[in-house]
Amino acid sequence: MTTQQNVSKVRTLTVTALFLATILLQTQVPFLGYIPLGAFIIGVAPTIIQFTVAIGTIVLGTKQGIILAGFFGLISFIRAWTNPVSIGALMFQNPLTAIGARLMIAVVIGVFARKFIIGETGTKLVSRLAIAGFLAAFTNTFFVVLSTWLGFNVMHTTFVGIPDSNLLHWLLISIVGVNGIAEMVVGIFYVPAIAAPLLAFLKHHK
Repeated sequence: MTTQQNVSKVRTLTVTALFLATILLQTQVPFLGYIPLGAFIIGVAPTIIQFTVAIGTIVLGTKQGIILAGFFGLISFIRAWTNPVSIGALMFQNPLTAIGARLMIAVVIGVFARKFIIGETGTKLVSRLAIAGFLAAFTNTFFVVLSTWLGFNVMHTTFVGIPDSNLLHWLLISIVGVNGIAEMVVGIFYVPAIAAPLLAFLKHHK
């Protein structure tokens, strides 16, 4: 391995560690990781953490993106079981929802980035980063809803201390849908605002 390859590897590990630290901080400090709609108690807390995963995937590639997504999902899963502070958090007690849906963000954004973002500059880069932000939120919402539906109807998910209720099931899915709409709108602006200057900085210091 050449010196340049070693430097590149160290740089990738360093940036990955910074993204992991950012995700950890966002999950622990609500106003850094969630959109404050004022209804956390029922789970209406749209997250912006999937955009950190998406940006990390764009900057570092799909492999590192999967690591970031898995880390985010694992934290969601652990928090759902150890600190279920809202009704909405209960659905993430299912690992398919908590981890599987997050991993799909990295997969989808990784494919999109390879085909439409890498090598682009200027307004075309910004517009495609906006699409990536929308896709990150859409992917997260779609797979959370799908995995939650599968959990209820195929895996027959039940929650500790809460009786089985179709009303609760649809309430949870509705919460995710409301969150998802807010997240898609935010993602269109958030991802370009962060990713564009970050890509320029990393390119300049390559």
